[in-house]
Amino acid sequence: MSELAARHLRRSGASHVFVTNRTHERAIEMAQLFQGTPVEYTRFVSMLPEVDIVITSSGAPHYILNKDDMQRVRAARRNKPMFLIDIAVPRNIEPAVNDLDNIFLYDIDDLQEVVNANLRERMKEADHAEAVVAEEVDRMLARLKVAEVTPLIVGLQEQLEQIRAAELEKVRRKYGPFTPEQEAAMEALTRGLINKIAHGPISELRNHAGRPEGVHVVAAIRKAFHLQD
Repeated sequence: MSELAARHLRRSGASHVFVTNRTHERAIEMAQLFQGTPVEYTRFVSMLPEVDIVITSSGAPHYILNKDDMQRVRAARRNKPMFLIDIAVPRNIEPAVNDLDNIFLYDIDDLQEVVNANLRERMKEADHAEAVVAEEVDRMLARLKVAEVTPLIVGLQEQLEQIRAAELEKVRRKYGPFTPEQEAAMEALTRGLINKIAHGPISELRNHAGRPEGVHVVAAIRKAFHLQD
């Protein structure tokens, strides 16, 4: 556990790592993993004023750091803040150490709460992300549903345009030729009429696209305007 913690600290920018162990050879071995410095177990307390973060993960059945030890360390550090992280079970550091000013002690329970808080934040973000995805899916489905009736809408517009063009041609043959101004006026008038006629059916097709009743709306418009499948 201490090795994993040390690796994480090094990745996060810790400038140097000191390692102590009741078996000094193990301390040397671990220190080499992090380009750190091994420390004799009997003198590790005297090294504490030089460090900002202490991680304990010893199998000792008693406290290896107590309040009196940390009072001396705090004095040597001139009250510079220090963080102690006790990940041992049973605990390595006397809980009363946390009563000292500028000494911040965290244990497994504290770390679990940090994990839970981070998890809660991630879940909030996940819920938000899911809502965004669901909204985008709904938009995409709506576009796809409209796309399903697009050929019918195009067919309706083309048919109405053919009727408009044919009727205009009849008028030209009967009453023409017309001046450019008259041609423009007839074009504007007939296009306006066709657009108004098409607006209702096209709106209904788009509004009912993908809905169960949409099939009946499509069938009714096909029949009313004699449109092919």
